[in-house]
Amino acid sequence: MAKSQTFLQLAPEFGGTKFGPFDQVEIRLGSDPSNSDITLPETLGVAPQHVKLLKQQDDSFILAPVERTAAVYQFRGGSGRAKQVMAPTAIVSGDGFSMVTPEGPRFVVLVEKDPRSVARAIAESEGPKFGMPAGFNTGNRFTRGLWNEVKRRGFAAVFTTRLGNMFMRGSMMVRSGAIFSPIYVVSGLLFLSGWLFVGGSSCSLYSMAKQRNQVSDRLQTCQDSLGVANGDDESSGDPTVADLTKVVLEDPEWKQTIDADKDLYVAYARALREVFASPDKYKWVYSRKGSPYTQFKGALTNLGAPDALTRTLAFAAAGPNADRPFAIVKDSEGAEVCGRGPLALTYRQAYQMGMSIQPDGLADRALAESQDLQAMRNLLDATTKSAGATVEYRDDLVKTVGAELQGGMACVYVDGEDDRTDVPKLTKALMTNIGASATKKLPREGEAYWISARLVMLQAFDMKEHELGVVSFDSARSPSVQLEAKEVMKERREFAIEAAGRIMARAAAIPCLARFDPDKKNQFPDWFLKNEPRIGSCAILKAYVEYDKL
Repeated sequence: MAKSQTFLQLAPEFGGTKFGPFDQVEIRLGSDPSNSDITLPETLGVAPQHVKLLKQQDDSFILAPVERTAAVYQFRGGSGRAKQVMAPTAIVSGDGFSMVTPEGPRFVVLVEKDPRSVARAIAESEGPKFGMPAGFNTGNRFTRGLWNEVKRRGFAAVFTTRLGNMFMRGSMMVRSGAIFSPIYVVSGLLFLSGWLFVGGSSCSLYSMAKQRNQVSDRLQTCQDSLGVANGDDESSGDPTVADLTKVVLEDPEWKQTIDADKDLYVAYARALREVFASPDKYKWVYSRKGSPYTQFKGALTNLGAPDALTRTLAFAAAGPNADRPFAIVKDSEGAEVCGRGPLALTYRQAYQMGMSIQPDGLADRALAESQDLQAMRNLLDATTKSAGATVEYRDDLVKTVGAELQGGMACVYVDGEDDRTDVPKLTKALMTNIGASATKKLPREGEAYWISARLVMLQAFDMKEHELGVVSFDSARSPSVQLEAKEVMKERREFAIEAAGRIMARAAAIPCLARFDPDKKNQFPDWFLKNEPRIGSCAILKAYVEYDKL
């Protein structure tokens, strides 16, 4: 399939000049030549960075103002009634937008796929056919490209001014013969009399100034670039990963967390790449209503967990192995062990949270098939000893399961009730240890790092008792810094931070995958999340991942 090319074309009343093709994901328009793909005059009220277009994989676009006071208006089908763009808005080829006012410089977005149409559009995109200056080598690709770029930028700056607009309208009327229409003949006579020129221009300028003031008033509470601010963020320009995460995960503390905790950010960024690279692996999360994720999320809600905590923590049950009764996981010692239930909790992790559980241990195929009971008991006893537990169990309850594990490995376990597989009991234990009311070793709800500290603490419960005893968090420093200050071994710090980053990444990326999924046809499942993420924030976050800008 031929690669599509994007063009922007000025509306006919502004000369109809085409600009492009634009191969990049983001197209900027503004009055600052150093940061704009198309430069327009500042005298029109155009901001240095005024509007962005972000191209999607399906050749649709996200249209959004860049600066807080940058007025942008959308036209479906390129014309019709204008609608002010206050937040990121999806548009398609053929739609238009104007800047400053509905009557301001208006462009139509065009996507061409047919090679002949692309070639024709490229030829038309060079603006009016003025010759190159003397000294330019017309056969040199560089100088031709430079001259074409000068023309494109220059023509945009000229033809969107009032005088340039009048010139182009007059030129079009002469070329089309419309100049001989009675209405233009009469208007011309009045124009020559001077009255229409002076009075009409004054009224027009007054109307534009009044309308611009009204727009400024309405934009006082407008969100900033691509809908990533909450109204109290005075920054402008491109959103950061911290900005995007704050919006997608629906808690303002995430911005401070990511900005301050570099280790957690690295783990989060790494996991984001993995999730966005494997969308099919996580499709079940938003496609199956009765999945482990929805059961766990519902249990959190039933126990009164705050929305912001539920929004992130629920994705602990959205891992690739959530459907399996057992999974192979690495513990805080770096050893492969059995994880059980939708959160794949280790025995030591669950035991130290006070859960009622059964011993288990990871065995190779030979041991699993040998049915050597004494060897299996030794394996189970090693697990309980590692957790500091003493457990009595019957030999006839020792079982093995391995059909769903990788590499021919198997889990040896004691048959019986285990809270790790009982979602209500699992959730209750979690809320007791890391819920909003659990503040003995954790920040209070709404304080700095209050959610990220709980994600890290969940993983810290896998550490051995003597090390878990020194782990605590407050709102003064980031989780990574506090683990280091407590002199937790580097390998165990990395274990906790990496696992917390994976939950964060799933919580941010999987809802975005649901927004992008063409099978959903923009029908976001209401049972999946209370609030669907903003498409603009998702699109930028995904673009940062794909173009390695994290």
